[in-house]
Amino acid sequence: MEGAIVITNVLDMHAEADRSSERVNQCLFGDALHAGKRRAGFVRVTKCVDGYSGWVDERLVTRVSSSDLSSYCAGQRWVVKSMQALLLSAIGGKLTQPPHFVYYGTRLNLRAAGKDYYRIVVPDLPRLFIKKRHLAPINSSKPLTGNQLVREARRFLGVPYLWGGLSPAGFDCSGLVQAVMSRFGRRVPRDTRDQISLGQNVARERTRTGDLVFFERHVGIAIGTTALIHASVGGGGVRINSLVAGQPDYREDLNRSYRMTRRVL
Repeated sequence: MEGAIVITNVLDMHAEADRSSERVNQCLFGDALHAGKRRAGFVRVTKCVDGYSGWVDERLVTRVSSSDLSSYCAGQRWVVKSMQALLLSAIGGKLTQPPHFVYYGTRLNLRAAGKDYYRIVVPDLPRLFIKKRHLAPINSSKPLTGNQLVREARRFLGVPYLWGGLSPAGFDCSGLVQAVMSRFGRRVPRDTRDQISLGQNVARERTRTGDLVFFERHVGIAIGTTALIHASVGGGGVRINSLVAGQPDYREDLNRSYRMTRRVL
């Protein structure tokens, strides 16, 4: 199977080879993909990072061999920690042509390029540079606490809800969880139905900060025992809600539809 790499800052993944079909996920710049059949200007791809499949606009990916894709993936050791980071065509601040910038959570293959810059490595693209201050190393062995996870999620308070969304331009519930966990090198599945199998089951009354709390077709990150931060379609985006009646921002519907707590840290 051929490989492909995303060359736009965010790329919708559709259920069918049709822009009017459901957005099931998104890809970010530099995402590595396995590419399959083509149809009507689309190519069916599978994301290497989580195995999620769908159709994307084939104009917005560059095709590579499977061996080059493996080498490229091995070099993706950095992640964008800023909400957005400009792409530069030269050290010193000259802007590129589109896509101009990349989003939080973008995983990059980089080479050193001076004191304050890295050069981005993507096959068949012009030389691109990014400032080091926007980046963090991907380190899955570094300890991660629940407070760190929630603090990171709080950065996105007010970001709008977007079905299939995976960037600060819009998240859905499982997309927020995946993005924040991935920032710290923790790979998790894309959808709630798969995330619910992570970690260990915990009694509701033992829920603690950083646990994943699951409801009917919904997931959030626990804040203590009785609150959560989540991307909520009913709340209009990323927000904090309480599960205790009478408290500010109480969500009776979530309290009623609670299913499970999973400890993932």
